[in-house]
Amino acid sequence: MSHVGYQLAARQLTALAAVSGGVVEVLAEHAEAGELVIALDVRDIPRGPGIRLRNRERFRLRVPETFPFTPPTVRVLHDRWRKSPHVQWGSHLCLYAAVSVEWNPGDGVRGLLERLVTWLERAAAGTLDPDGQPLHPPTVYLSAEAGDIIVHPDLGARTPWAQAADPGPSTMYAWCVRDLDRVEVIDWLDERDAFARVFAKDVQPVDERGRPYFLIPMMLVDDHIAWEYPVRARDLAAALHSVGYPREALLQDLTWSSRLNRRLRRAEDPDTDDPDTDPVAMLLGTPSRRIEGDARLAHLVAWNLDALGADVACLMGYAQKLEDRKLTGRVLELAHHWLDTAAVRWMRVHEARAEVTRRRDAGSPLSWLHGKRILVLGAGALGAPVAEHCVRAGAMHLTVLDRGTVNPGILVRQPYTFDDIGLSKARALATRLNTLTRQPTTTGTHQDAIAVLVGSSFNPDNFDLIIDATADAGVRAALERARTSRRDDWPHVVTMIIGHRAEHGLLAVSSPQAIGAGHDVLRRTAIRARITQDTAWRDIADDFFPDPPRTEMFFPEPGCSAPTFVASAADAGALAAGMLTQAIQVVSATPRDRGAMTAAAVRQPSAGARGHAGIPLLAWDDDVTCLDTGAGYEVRICADALTQMRIETRRGARVRGNTIETGGMLLGAFDDAVGVVHVDVATGPPPDSLLSQHYFEHGTAGAQELIDHHNRRTKGLTTFVGMWHSHPYGQARPSAIDEAGMTTITSLAGGSRRAVMLILGGPEAVWNAWKDGIGTPHLYARIVENRQPADSESPPRQPDRPPGRYFTGGYSYPITGQDGHPPRRRLRWRRRR
Repeated sequence: MSHVGYQLAARQLTALAAVSGGVVEVLAEHAEAGELVIALDVRDIPRGPGIRLRNRERFRLRVPETFPFTPPTVRVLHDRWRKSPHVQWGSHLCLYAAVSVEWNPGDGVRGLLERLVTWLERAAAGTLDPDGQPLHPPTVYLSAEAGDIIVHPDLGARTPWAQAADPGPSTMYAWCVRDLDRVEVIDWLDERDAFARVFAKDVQPVDERGRPYFLIPMMLVDDHIAWEYPVRARDLAAALHSVGYPREALLQDLTWSSRLNRRLRRAEDPDTDDPDTDPVAMLLGTPSRRIEGDARLAHLVAWNLDALGADVACLMGYAQKLEDRKLTGRVLELAHHWLDTAAVRWMRVHEARAEVTRRRDAGSPLSWLHGKRILVLGAGALGAPVAEHCVRAGAMHLTVLDRGTVNPGILVRQPYTFDDIGLSKARALATRLNTLTRQPTTTGTHQDAIAVLVGSSFNPDNFDLIIDATADAGVRAALERARTSRRDDWPHVVTMIIGHRAEHGLLAVSSPQAIGAGHDVLRRTAIRARITQDTAWRDIADDFFPDPPRTEMFFPEPGCSAPTFVASAADAGALAAGMLTQAIQVVSATPRDRGAMTAAAVRQPSAGARGHAGIPLLAWDDDVTCLDTGAGYEVRICADALTQMRIETRRGARVRGNTIETGGMLLGAFDDAVGVVHVDVATGPPPDSLLSQHYFEHGTAGAQELIDHHNRRTKGLTTFVGMWHSHPYGQARPSAIDEAGMTTITSLAGGSRRAVMLILGGPEAVWNAWKDGIGTPHLYARIVENRQPADSESPPRQPDRPPGRYFTGGYSYPITGQDGHPPRRRLRWRRRR
């Protein structure tokens, strides 16, 4: 009785034959076997150097019960194509490289026959394996009890066909470790190196995990053997003999490997009663692989000898050691008899050689991580998946640092198990990640990130990438402070945070030697996201920088846990993957194509449905910095602020003259934790300011209103931090007049009693170049403190103005009082209470 799949295929084939004009003919139907025999008229297929075609060819289609979801198999009714590529068992045609991709169930029998005709055309032309394309290797029929073997090291130029002279067969040894029924090849040795390693006084018979080392002989031949490897040892030996590797050599290599392995087991345990515990196997390599181009690569197969074969190899070794010719002869006869009667147990070979495999992530953004040394701070819902992505991408070494332990609540969304409860998160994560690689690549450190970053022993030069996934403001500030003190040693730094409901992810990327890291970049992002005209950042700003600040927090275990975001494992994992990909895209870009500091955001699809899908990057060029060594503060002048100073300097030179000083306010923020003064905005002189060649006095008209404007615009992030003025063509240092009136710059500092005095100067070449947009001027910065009593009502005393020609601020012309002095009129500044 036929099954449904067969009935459908038969109907489709009958209908197709009826309209084919004799090209397709149904010869027989075997319903119970699920087979259909057909004939195809192939006279129109061009003949070539490949398979030999007759005018009509017959084929047997075996229809599975799962048709049309699974395609029928196709066989020919002859063995003329037995040794042809992609013909298995002498008659089975391998039509599809990947059935799951190439078979379309909706095409049914018509699609199958179209594929068959395409196969026949290519087979006749000899282009089933076209030059320059991946080469399909020969087929072996695996034995379930033979086990598995993983091959790690490349062979490279060790193959005989890569040798300039003496190409012929060559023997090597695979240095292996054994783990139950699985074998791993970890090194290739020639005969001399194999003997030297085994007979060395300090030989290590086991690896660091206690797995025994042993040797497997490998024969490399410089020609194909067959497209189907034999299943009988007799036929395999004959095929090897035909390419220059006789039976005697095969048996001798098996014997020597057995003797060497016996010595390794004796080195492991001199008192062992059974040193012959290693599997006896053989590797065979032929030039039957190609990735691209014309270079042939070694295709490896592995033969695991049965118990009798292993015993024969051991007996031959013992007989040779006893030097008993008669015994050796009888054992050799037994070996040949075994070789004539044994079946070949082909092992499953798992290729991990880079030379014959293509990484599935090749060309993806995360491929940049391959071979890199990475530090991940935090092993939680964000850091743990990021760390795993780094390991899977091929990081050379990963360090995970976290002070937390696993508790039951985090299992909802963090990749830990019930058995990990109470363990260090960093160490538990490292243990799991080390199961993803042959050699351990991950180190888990159970320490506080802040203590490590501020410690004297931390060396950022040990890493190619540092990722802060702690979402901890203290860690960000500590990292910023540590980086400020030795910026040249730091690699790329990536900072990641997740929104309160895991709808958005926000990341900051700092290039090596960039002025700011995550702490700084997130502050810039908060300002830019609020003032930008691009509405794509509007919901990001509302999520991460709400105004007023969010007071409702989520505590998973009230009273004993830190507040966190609300999200599932899927939510956190999606944001972690998206942010890491976005970060590496920025990191891997050329310096010309990225800013020194960059901010990016990732939006969940559910959040994107309510807004914009794409979020543009925010980028900043490096700041210009000036250090006040006395106070220990670094003044960071953003590019926009320095440009504003240059514009005012050029305008003042045009309106008042090249040698007239000018200046204005500096707006930004003091960050005492990091030891930084941020300068976001530089203003020009108010209209009631007084400017001369040797004097600058800042007016008050509109100053407080301007401060309030920027403070409101940035939601309190930008306020008055100091004043700047210029010394055209002079030195960037305080004059005697500057020193005398220095405390007056604190007049607009609000509740603060300190301010920055910034002086710009430089010789003619430097000053003129900067005014023309080339380079930077010389800079001087000092943090000035007003040491008057806090309850003092009198403002700081202004220094006496030197005589000379004076200008007012703005676009005004010079004014002159008696004796060249300007009229006395000043609105004294009062500190805001």
